[in-house]
Amino acid sequence: MNPSKLIDLSCYRSILCLDGALPRAAFFEEAKLPIIAADGAANTLERIGVTPDIIVGDLDSVDPRIIEHVTHILLPSQDHSDFQKAITYMEQNSLLPSIICGVNGGYLDHVINNVNVLLSTDSVLLDDDIAGFIVAGRREFILPLKSKLSIFGIPNCTISSTGLKWELNHHTLTFPGSASCSNRTVSDSVTLEIHEGKALVLIYLNDIKDAGYW
Repeated sequence: MNPSKLIDLSCYRSILCLDGALPRAAFFEEAKLPIIAADGAANTLERIGVTPDIIVGDLDSVDPRIIEHVTHILLPSQDHSDFQKAITYMEQNSLLPSIICGVNGGYLDHVINNVNVLLSTDSVLLDDDIAGFIVAGRREFILPLKSKLSIFGIPNCTISSTGLKWELNHHTLTFPGSASCSNRTVSDSVTLEIHEGKALVLIYLNDIKDAGYW
């Protein structure tokens, strides 16, 4: 699935890249949004032929040759992660909400911290095979039949759904606790109604044929 069909690009002001799996270069070209790289993410962007507009962080991971020709901001403090430093910069420069790429990469503690920071924003998560949305209220997704998705309360929500293989009816999801993991769509239109709280919805962009596929 082309992520541009799932994400309304007009709702976002920038793309922030972390040092994990990134979308294909064509997505950046289509989005036409300012690209911010958190330190070492600039290396990955260079490998796929994309140049960020600015690099933010302690700059201990980025290739020095990239720094020579890309605008950068050195923030050496170790009190915050490069992700958090980038978010602060973006808040100060009206670049939020953002499409945040590369969250799912590196050590497990880094991934958990990345998700923790992501949930403090109104941004969307995107890498090469998954998109994540923070949902409150009612939200409709147009997805291919049998798409795989998981839903988590952040930290809790009461939710109902239509269009899923395992429907939710005023179901309580909590994190940690109960989640709707590896659910599937049975319709090309899926509606989620969050009666209370917020949910993190993770949608796989590729066709995943695992035990839940039929």
